[in-house]
Amino acid sequence: MPINRIDLLQLFDIDLSKKRRIPDVRKLLDSKSSSPAYERYEQSFQWLFEAQGMPADSETRTEDPTKLLLSQEVNCPYSLDRFDRFGLVGDRNDPTDQGGVITISQSLRAAMVCIWRRCDSAADPLKIRHSGSADIPQHYLKQLLGIFDYISEGQMMYPFLSLRYSSSDLEQVLSQDGVLLGTLLSGGLDHEPDETMRRYVAENLSLRRYEGLFLRSTSGMGIYTSGTENKEDADVDLYENTLFRAVQVCEVCLLERRLLRSFRTRADSDAKKVRIIPRPLLVEKRREELLVLEDDLINALPFWSPESMRLVRKAQEIFNIPMFLRDAKDSYNFLESRYQNTKTTTLAAVAVAAYVLDKLGVWLAIGHRLRIQ
Repeated sequence: MPINRIDLLQLFDIDLSKKRRIPDVRKLLDSKSSSPAYERYEQSFQWLFEAQGMPADSETRTEDPTKLLLSQEVNCPYSLDRFDRFGLVGDRNDPTDQGGVITISQSLRAAMVCIWRRCDSAADPLKIRHSGSADIPQHYLKQLLGIFDYISEGQMMYPFLSLRYSSSDLEQVLSQDGVLLGTLLSGGLDHEPDETMRRYVAENLSLRRYEGLFLRSTSGMGIYTSGTENKEDADVDLYENTLFRAVQVCEVCLLERRLLRSFRTRADSDAKKVRIIPRPLLVEKRREELLVLEDDLINALPFWSPESMRLVRKAQEIFNIPMFLRDAKDSYNFLESRYQNTKTTTLAAVAVAAYVLDKLGVWLAIGHRLRIQ
């Protein structure tokens, strides 16, 4: 069936834990940069989550004490709490490049880079799917120089391919092009049978009549039909906002996975540090970090609508977020148990040493010396 639009979005998650403290991110990145991708991020974010807010002034609160204003403490309030967003300028030498976005957290020390390419609708979708570089392009790396000193690790690129069909019948599209769409979602490198390809696109996560949303932990794909809105401009606007809403669902899960993996690595490393000397402050710090990840970024996200909650919860299962959370908890529990064992051993050693010194008369000698002085 005819395709009138192909978009490829690439997501790169970054661990920024190389140094202990990251300064104000607005000083590290250009807050004045913008791009079509950044604008779509702002608009579609409101379909999923509440924006970061701040209390209104006293005069406004007198009229309405519940009124909130957009936060002025971040560059982009249309981002999750503890995160901020900055636009990345696209490559002028690449007509398909629509710019990018970096979502970054100073306190959690993690980031996500998204790059948007609008491709020729006559091109081969599978070639476009495979054309994405596994590394962040040099054009964007130059704009991210400010955070280089804090990058500890990067994850493989997550591709999200989007196809917009001329047809208005989604079921017909999925039925006729099921094998092709399954191939695009999986990448087609395993040469699986047609029935397997069809099964990949059998479960649509979206309830919208013009959208087919299919996610795996390694890639995502959106299928969209035309003609939902009466005017073409409005229909394209609806398509792009719906697309970026789906991309941000993936982004949330990728950030959660990155943060949980990084936490587990730190907890496992800290377990070696408490084998000899108990470090209660270190263990308490890890406990607080785990609570923030579980409560604020997984269980209590500021959902804007029932649709957003359902989409994110299903995506979390696909990205194995519950499993990563259990692994993080297991690492923390091991750290806690090793700390308790070390603390008990240390207290026992101190008690034995005190007993031996008492039998040797050391305490009496010290007391006698203190009285003489």
